Amino acid sequence: MIGKLFNKKSDIGVPTDPISIFVNKKCEKIAHSKTLDEKLENTVFSVVDTETTGLNINEARIINVAAVKVQNFKIIDFYNTFINPEEMIPKESIKWHNITDEMVQDKPTVGEVLPDFINFVGDSIIVGHNINFDIKMINKEMMNTFGCQMLNDWLDTMLIYSRVIIKKDEHYSLDYLLDKYSVTCNGRHTALGDALATAEVFTKMITQVSRDFNTTRDLCTCQKTSIT
Repeated sequence: MIGKLFNKKSDIGVPTDPISIFVNKKCEKIAHSKTLDEKLENTVFSVVDTETTGLNINEARIINVAAVKVQNFKIIDFYNTFINPEEMIPKESIKWHNITDEMVQDKPTVGEVLPDFINFVGDSIIVGHNINFDIKMINKEMMNTFGCQMLNDWLDTMLIYSRVIIKKDEHYSLDYLLDKYSVTCNGRHTALGDALATAEVFTKMITQVSRDFNTTRDLCTCQKTSIT
């Protein structure tokens, strides 16, 4: 109910309620963060995963979001919640993640969850496998609810593996990396299960490349460089 009461924006688009003001200030602070200049071992990473009602970003809603914090090459904390999308979950999506309408009907709405989520993530570097989908989904919900977006820097485990580790411009699935790094995923296709497994893969990856990169900025730059 908090989200319904406190996420209204004024007619000129300026937030006027306490929660929207908090979220907008948090996003502004994140946008000016200097996290990229920290050494890899000192950087706080948030491995993020979402489960949604579908794959069409314009139409889908988030129904499960998780974030697993990593620092000094180990997991230090996690966040996980289900979300009521206030609409029916398509049967095709349920077959994928096994999240049903009954499981989310009494859960908080996205407007109630997002303030807690961005407070947990803060200005950490967001990490995930094919993470752009999750970031776009979160930012769509953020924009629709609070009129702002999270502008955290990000790392993609697929790009780190392909462009940094094996230096090939090819796509690799999360299942491939789980097998490659001998990581077991308990709860595949749930946000927390996938985030925890991806966090384990990520810690092994950055341990593997840490001698070659002084700062997180160096790694971010390298992952975005196409191999020719």
